[in-house]
Amino acid sequence: MYSFIISFIYYLFLIILQFVLSKYISFSGIYPNFILMFIVYNALNKGPLKGELTGFLYGLTWDILSTDIFGIRTLTFTIAGYLAGKFNKKLNKNQPLTQVIVMGICLIVSQFGISLIYIIMPNDINSTSFELTHFVWLSVIFNLVLTPFVFKILSTIDKKLNYFHN
Repeated sequence: MYSFIISFIYYLFLIILQFVLSKYISFSGIYPNFILMFIVYNALNKGPLKGELTGFLYGLTWDILSTDIFGIRTLTFTIAGYLAGKFNKKLNKNQPLTQVIVMGICLIVSQFGISLIYIIMPNDINSTSFELTHFVWLSVIFNLVLTPFVFKILSTIDKKLNYFHN
């Protein structure tokens, strides 16, 4: 029961952080992708199945709360969670370089998947199509710079929660 409550608090906090606060901390439309960072962090620490499930849940929530093509984030976040989880036992997940590399792979796979889906099925709600422009690459770089800091915060929170739980 304790782990469900903690997971639910994480879920609510990340949804609020991503959809409410990111509007205030975005720079020219470039915003941090806290949800994908959490998916990658969770997958690196708990494996591919947990990464997939986390990616699916947060991707589905993103799809419900946005006007994008429905299922686009669910699919890309599920794939990203699975890929990050495959590095669970193969790499030192506490090294910032490892975190940045895995996050970079997941960001590129996610952005490429979104671009591919937009090419196949253009979004009628927004007249402009999604492309791999310089804003996407700036967003990837911005998220990669933030990754070690967010991972450190998540790691600290996990350690404190485990201390109180045990």
